[in-house]
Parts: sequence; structure tokens; C-alpha cells
Amino acid sequence: MRQRSLSVFTPEEATIRARFVAKGEEADWLLLTMAKFKAGTQKALEVTKQGKTRFTELVKASMSIVGNNRYARGSAKIVQGIIGSVKALQKLGENISLNDVELGDWWLIQSIGARNDASEKGNRNIRLIGDNDVEILVHDEASWRRIKVEYGASKRYSMILNEVAKLGMENKLGYLARIILLNYSPHRAYCELQVTIPWNLYMRYLPVKGHVHGDNIGGIDVNLDRINLAIVSRQGVLLDTYTARFPELKVQGLDYDRRTSIVMDAIHKVLDYAVNHGCSLIVLENPKTLGYLRWVWIRRGKRRNSTWNRRVSLFTVEIAERISWHAPQYELKIYYVNPSYTSKLAEAIAENIGLDKHTASAHILALEYLGLNPKEVYQNLQRP
Repeated sequence: MRQRSLSVFTPEEATIRARFVAKGEEADWLLLTMAKFKAGTQKALEVTKQGKTRFTELVKASMSIVGNNRYARGSAKIVQGIIGSVKALQKLGENISLNDVELGDWWLIQSIGARNDASEKGNRNIRLIGDNDVEILVHDEASWRRIKVEYGASKRYSMILNEVAKLGMENKLGYLARIILLNYSPHRAYCELQVTIPWNLYMRYLPVKGHVHGDNIGGIDVNLDRINLAIVSRQGVLLDTYTARFPELKVQGLDYDRRTSIVMDAIHKVLDYAVNHGCSLIVLENPKTLGYLRWVWIRRGKRRNSTWNRRVSLFTVEIAERISWHAPQYELKIYYVNPSYTSKLAEAIAENIGLDKHTASAHILALEYLGLNPKEVYQNLQRP
């Protein structure tokens, strides 16, 4: 078995999402601003391919198109992420270079905020101002101006975002914020607001749902239509399995709120089952590794398929991240392993041990944490 490094996951931040609709001229200005932002990102990516990879160089390139420093910095951060993704993929054995990278079919703006700066108030360009309102700096073809829109979010998210607004306006908190275009019709822009906040602030609003009372290991494998859990003892013996299925998520066009509700219901069922069957920690494939191709920043070979990108981005990576965010509600510790070869190994041994390949993958992840060789463990396997 190929050896892989383990890493304990301690959340540092969480991303809160809300929705809004911009109308009339404001929608047109917002779309124009997104077009300028993407053109600036493309320019920064081009200079990267020429060997200029310092952040200041990327900002300068983007600034020449965008014409706004905060948006140029947000654009440069995206390109920095692309550089990091390519390097990580190369370490995983992928034959890829920066010259293979193309920007995907996305439209957004992103701004990096700062605290202790009176001009920032949390974020100068995408600023939460309280009462479920956000101010957005947009370009109207002649100059920069601010528009105010009201967003909709769950009760909990609204409470969090309004506290973030208060802390930002008091210059006690700076935050990264982005606006993503979801759909567009004449003079109407359907958007998602994303705000990244400190983890400790996020956790204050999450209720405790369970308490650890055992020492077992739970391996979790995430797929497009299910979450598989394999529970093993410290000796590597398979004790139990559980599967939460959601085949309806394969359907494109499913309402966002409904999709999120289905995903969260499945996640909490799996975590609840784990903690109530003696797990003290869970092991996941590293969503950061899974997410190197997220947001369709990188498109090459078979990954040019938009359906593949949509499913990986919206399902596998997002679900793994959400599991990581909510495991602390059950006092479960989280460990990550790199996902390379797990699926191939699971396919090779699944039939012989009486498990489906997804449960076998979950089992392998748990064994990875224990440092055990699957072939040696399987002779003592207790079939569920």
C-alpha cells in the first residue's frame, strides 16, 4: 500500500453564503464589473505564464484592466490559488503546467478586506452594513459607485452576517467577500454572496449535537449520490457500516435550498451515526486536494466536461468541507488523507471482502489513519 501523510484538520475559517437579486441598471453595472474583474484575472494569469508570479506583479497586471486596487488584489489571489493548485497537482503526479490552465465559465468579483483601517470597515468593496444589506462597489461605464442590495439567508446565517457587519463597521474584523453570478436575464442578476469569517465566530452559532463516548475510527467516503461510513476498531476490525443516499442530487437544476437541505440532512445522519456508534474521530479524503480543480479554474483533458466540473465542485468537495465544518458539533476530531489511489484499491478488493467499492474506500481511509495494511487486515474482516 502506498504510504500517505495524515494531517489533522483544525478549521480556521468558514464561508457563509446568502442570495440576492440585483435589478435594472444595478444589475448591468454589476455584470460589467464582473467582466472587468475576469479580464483582469486573465491578464494576471497571462503574466504568470511569462514567469511573473509574485503577488505584487499579479496585482499590477490585473490593476491595468480592473482599475481598482481591492478588486485587483482579489483577482491576484485567485491566480495565486491557480499557481498553488498546479504545483500540488504536479506533486500528485499530474502532467500539467501553467500553460495548460484556462479560466472557466465563471463571473464573479472578489475583494480582500482588512481590519484596523477606518476606510475598510470590514471590506472596502463588498461591505456588509447590517440588517441583511450589503454595499457593492461597481463600475457604471464612467466611474465607480456603490449600490446597496438586500440579501436573503437562513436565520442563523443572517445572525452571523449581521454580527460580521457590526465587527467590520467597527474595524474589528476584516473579511474576504465575493459575489458570484448564478444566472442572468435582461436587467436582472441572480447572485450568491460569500463571506469568509473566522472559525471561532462561526462556531458560536452552531449548537452541540452529540458527545464522544468511544474510541473507534470512522472512515468517510463522499460520492455524487451518497456518503459512506465505515467504523473500525483501533485494531482495524470493521465493526459497522452506514450509507446516506441522495440520488436526487444528480439532477441538474435542483433548487439550491432543496439541494443544501438534502446534503445537510445526510451529513448530520452520518455524523450522528458515527458518534452514537463509538467513533471519536473521522477520516476523510482531503477536500483541499479534491478541490484543486474546483471553480473550474483548471480545465484540461476529460475535466473540460462541464458536468464533471459541476459535480466535483458542488458535490464531492462541498460535502467533504461541510462534514469537516460540522464534525465539531459532535465532538469528533477530523483527519485528512490524500485521495490518490484510494478508489483504485477499493475497486480491486471490494468484491473479495463483500463490500461495495464506496464502503471499501471508507474502510481503507480508516485503515490509513491506523497505519495498517488492508491486505493484512482483511483476513480478519467481519463482514457486515
